[in-house]
Amino acid sequence: MRIKPLLLALSASMMLLQLHAQDTIMLHSVDVTAEHNDIEVLKPLVAKKLDTLVLQSKSTSSLSDLLIQHSPVFIKTYGPGGTSTASFRGTTASHTLVLWNGFQLNAPNLGQVDFSTIPVFLADDIGLNWGSGTSDNSGGLGGSVNIDNKSRFGDGLLLDLKQTFGSFNTWGSFVTVGNYGKRFSFRVKAYRNSSDNDFEYVNHAQFGHPKMTQRNADFVDYGVMPEISIMLKNSVISLSSWDQWNHRNLPPIMTNVGNINSEEWTKDNFSRNFVSFKTFWATGSLQLKSAAFVENQRYFLETRNPVTDDVVTYINSENKALVLHQIANVEQQLYKSWTLKAKLQWDDERVRSNNYEGAKRRDVVSAYAAVNGEPFPCANLNLTARYDWTDGHPMGLFPTATFSYQMPFYKPLSLTLGYSHNYRNPSLNDLYWYPGGNPDLLPEDGRTLDLAVKCGFQKGPFKLDLRTGGYLSNVKNWIQWMPTSYRYWVPENVSKVFARGIENHIDAAFVKENWKVTLSGNYVFTVTTDESEKAFAQGTNGKQLIYIPRHHANCFLNTQWKTWNLSYTVEITGRRSTSYSEEQFFAYDLPSYVLHHIAIGKQIKKFRLELRCNNLTDKDYQNVIWRAMPGRSFEVMVNYKY
Repeated sequence: MRIKPLLLALSASMMLLQLHAQDTIMLHSVDVTAEHNDIEVLKPLVAKKLDTLVLQSKSTSSLSDLLIQHSPVFIKTYGPGGTSTASFRGTTASHTLVLWNGFQLNAPNLGQVDFSTIPVFLADDIGLNWGSGTSDNSGGLGGSVNIDNKSRFGDGLLLDLKQTFGSFNTWGSFVTVGNYGKRFSFRVKAYRNSSDNDFEYVNHAQFGHPKMTQRNADFVDYGVMPEISIMLKNSVISLSSWDQWNHRNLPPIMTNVGNINSEEWTKDNFSRNFVSFKTFWATGSLQLKSAAFVENQRYFLETRNPVTDDVVTYINSENKALVLHQIANVEQQLYKSWTLKAKLQWDDERVRSNNYEGAKRRDVVSAYAAVNGEPFPCANLNLTARYDWTDGHPMGLFPTATFSYQMPFYKPLSLTLGYSHNYRNPSLNDLYWYPGGNPDLLPEDGRTLDLAVKCGFQKGPFKLDLRTGGYLSNVKNWIQWMPTSYRYWVPENVSKVFARGIENHIDAAFVKENWKVTLSGNYVFTVTTDESEKAFAQGTNGKQLIYIPRHHANCFLNTQWKTWNLSYTVEITGRRSTSYSEEQFFAYDLPSYVLHHIAIGKQIKKFRLELRCNNLTDKDYQNVIWRAMPGRSFEVMVNYKY
């Protein structure tokens, strides 16, 4: 069956349809605010957008810092300048899908994303999806993080300058310049981050727990994102390019600080480019998107014998990837409240690596359809189905269903029940790494059941929204790298992972005259265990997977009075296991920790000044075993916006 020509045929047919479609008038965006109304649009509780205030407060931070402090996602971080990966609902980094304007960012070779390399500054919107909310893409067995940019028109000239300076000689420069015309707009964002990253820490791996200064940890990241948008009579054309370079030295772990004859670093760069054409008619829209992502990754490690200067370890890993994306999205209003959405997608992944035997390529084609509407008053039903082909082989049908109900006796009280079926292809490293790759791996297969309840309350200037829910997730053919007798590791479909948990969210606001107080928080209880036959045989069944905390929480309080603001953030990370066996060397649980952060700011005409203190109590902690984390640190930010 020829799948790729279908994409071109669908695109051509829909464009011809537009010649007969009813003309519409494109209006400029308008922000509307109003008092709370009990009668709200019923939204299924499988998605959440991060608040604009939160994005502004963390605009000079990385996406990993943002998610640690303002989301239910647990971030496993190696410290400033180090790798940061996400664990969503008790799964691993490979099970968290990351999308930029609908295009997948997960590297085809690694299958995951380093959140420390994504600046919040480059995003206009950041949202989270879980359960049935991830149905339109494969891979998000835990959830997905959506990074989006907006086309804007009619706002005129834009100039936004931010400069930060902080502890450990940390500098950050952020520039946004552009012009939002009536029919043509452009914007360029550019940034640079650098740090010596030479903070003091307590070395718990050395006798007496001495204080040391971290070395070989400096980094510099810089990037640019030009964007162009053109408005036609009833269409919008958008072009964007995200170009970035990351140069990072990697510090030794606490057990290896005595080895000064070592060199370890990473140098990565990428260019992510896309063009989008979206056209509207009276009852629907068509969007065609095409993207080309070019990524280069290099990791270097060399250690020498301090006496003979002979090379003990030498790794020089180079990976080059080219990913082409083609997407066609159609949305059509049907009868009354019912809407049809359809998507046809083709991803062409190519990787050349000195860790593979030859270049590798993979094609993934996906056909997706969703129907959403109100089967009866106060109810919403969303049904989706996706069928995928990988290298021409059918992967099967993956359906989801989400039902939401708004209580007629109290509109702010609603309930959502969802079921989802999804899968994840093995990464190209899993399949072809030499030595150890396993081309016979099966895709991971996951099914999730969600139940969530949301309740709202408003009286006068006070508003409160509470959400609580639980989930059950079962992933078969979980891929795990296992040691062999040949002194290298091999990935196998050995695990059957059962994840379950409870999620709680709170959003509150008090607005009166010159005062505005907002509070948001998340608490997640997660139990994730391996229930496979091998786990029973080894006695590891029922044990929490390593580096996944049972308890994770955060809270953000912000107070605004006239031109002043004060914010306070608390993040709580529970105990984590670092090994399934207590007999392994250095195998123990990392203790829980609580971090406090505070910031105070002042608006002076077009300038904004802010002073931040991270880790206010100077807490000594580890997120990853033997990786040093900074104590109390300070940062100053100056912002000019025209």
